This record gives sequence, C-alpha cells and structure tokens, in this order.
Amino acid sequence: MTMNTRFLVAALGMASLFSTGAFADCRKRANLTAAPGSAGLDVSGQAEVRDQGGRQKFKVSMDARVANGTTFIVMANGAAAGTITIVAGDGELELKNYDGGTLPAAVNPVCTVGPVVITNSTGTPVLSGSF
Repeated sequence: MTMNTRFLVAALGMASLFSTGAFADCRKRANLTAAPGSAGLDVSGQAEVRDQGGRQKFKVSMDARVANGTTFIVMANGAAAGTITIVAGDGELELKNYDGGTLPAAVNPVCTVGPVVITNSTGTPVLSGSF
C-alpha cells in the first residue's frame, strides 16, 4: 500500500466514525421559564448538557423563594432524572458519567435531551424549557 493509499484509508475510517455519531460532542444551554404552577415562588433556572469526548454532564440549577430543604423533581425527556433541594434560595442537580458518576437513562446520552421540566413534590410544573 502506498503512503497516499494509507492516508485515504485512514481518512475514510475517520469519516466513518464521524458519520456514525462516535464523536457526538455537544454543549447546549437552555433558560427555564416559570410555569403557571410557580406562582409566588419567584423561580428561575437553567439547564446545561455537555459531551466532550464521551465525558457527559447534565446540570440543572434553580433559584426559588421557598423554605430551606424544599425539594423539586427534575424531569428530562419525560422521565425523572433526579432532585434538587433548595438551600438559601438555590439548588442544583449535576449528573455525569465520569469521576465515579453515572447517568440515568433519561439523560443518556446527554446530547439527546430535549424538554426539561422541574416539578414540585405534587408533580406540578414550576419551570420548563427545551434544548
């Protein structure tokens, strides 16, 4: 095989990897907007997904004027992804597949996450958004 042929074979192999999604790096952010169920809570939030070389992270943060210890449920793609507990007015959920972490099915792979909804303990949406 000539040097040019080897290069072409290597390049075609790399193109094949890209076309199959083996390198699905992404970084997206979405502002979450208050839902009708959030009246009086003064809530705001943001969601972020990141995949860098297979190191995936899903992060949701929120601020709310509620009592310390109030818990909210984070839904991604229609399924529960985790919870946020408010302390001093804010809280965060961070899930990742590295440093000993695992991702629930609802956010794996993170680049496919669409709608994110945060609900109160009774299931009433308080924040929502989509990537």
